[in-house]
Amino acid sequence: MIRCRAATACILLSLISLPGVLFAGDWSGLRDSLRDAGVDISLNYTTDISGNPAGGLDRTVVYSGFLSLSTVLDLEKILSIDGLSLKIGNYLASGRDISVSIGSYYSPQQVYTSGDYYFGVLDLSKSMFDDKLDLEAGRLFAGDVFAVSPMFQYYLTSAVDGRLAAIPSDIFFPHYRSTAWGARATFRPETDWSFITGIYNADPSVADPGKNGLDFSFRTDKGYLAVGQVNYRKGQEKESPEAPGGISFGGYYESSSFAYLSDPDVRVRGNYGFYATADKMIYRADLHRGLSVWGAGMYAPRDEINPQTYQAAAGLIYQGLPPGRSNDVTAFCFVLGHFSNDMEGRSEEMIIELDHRFQLTPWCYVTPDLQYIIKPNGMADIDNALVLGFEASFDF
Repeated sequence: MIRCRAATACILLSLISLPGVLFAGDWSGLRDSLRDAGVDISLNYTTDISGNPAGGLDRTVVYSGFLSLSTVLDLEKILSIDGLSLKIGNYLASGRDISVSIGSYYSPQQVYTSGDYYFGVLDLSKSMFDDKLDLEAGRLFAGDVFAVSPMFQYYLTSAVDGRLAAIPSDIFFPHYRSTAWGARATFRPETDWSFITGIYNADPSVADPGKNGLDFSFRTDKGYLAVGQVNYRKGQEKESPEAPGGISFGGYYESSSFAYLSDPDVRVRGNYGFYATADKMIYRADLHRGLSVWGAGMYAPRDEINPQTYQAAAGLIYQGLPPGRSNDVTAFCFVLGHFSNDMEGRSEEMIIELDHRFQLTPWCYVTPDLQYIIKPNGMADIDNALVLGFEASFDF
């Protein structure tokens, strides 16, 4: 009965977002009117179409799509409560995953996720002390703020687009279709520094696609996930004369029970790991064009229970090619995901990716993409795979 009532409440909250489906752009002034009234609606559709003309297990071409519809209620305007807001997320996934045909561990399609409709975040946040402290509680993601880099958005491989994907392969790390009850705090003592900490109910059953994100249960016997991260960023203002860059470092601990990879009947409680990301513009042609370099990595020491013991990634990004297209982005990256020594016959999967984002309008881009996957799933007996595809994204 409790779950039924929670699901009904969730659906009613989702209906708040439905007007966003009916209009595009400025919505003939309706969007500004809603925003002035304290209702901010956003809608995005992104699709990846990919094929592997060479390598992998089978040759195929597949489509995947991801529709996100979110509403932010400014409760300061609606209820006159200073600094309070509520974010409600709805998502619709479609299509197939090409990694099944390739046999790769990481999907070349970053937007793919299993299932169809699912309810996402229900995030109540409170801003305090002149926006230096943000407190959040509700149904939250972890992969939206932890182990992410502003550079990741330009790639299609799921290994880095979104967050370092080795982390959710080892622990319950809420992202995409799985939100969890949790609380999070972000402290910004000054412009360049921020500190984020979060704690989540570590119940992996809420990620079941058949539950559509509507399982609002809270099971304390499943353990908890605690994450902390420190960020330092410079030159982030749009017209800043300083070349932008930054570094983040974080760690996590999950208190749940984990099975040994070599013997699933043996279990141990507790798992932890560390991660870092860094980026810096090393050549600046002008305020809008330049070359940036980035790197990222995670390390999970417990080889006996973690499928991925470490992941390393690095890349180059140039904004402003060709001349006259200052918003286009050319991106290259290399990713290595290393498997546990207890996973016999598997070593590491490596990915090389090159793409170019054509920013056609402020609300639409198209990205032709090339990926080369070496030792898919860490197995030498699967042929290296060439993946060709593109991504298109539309904001409404």
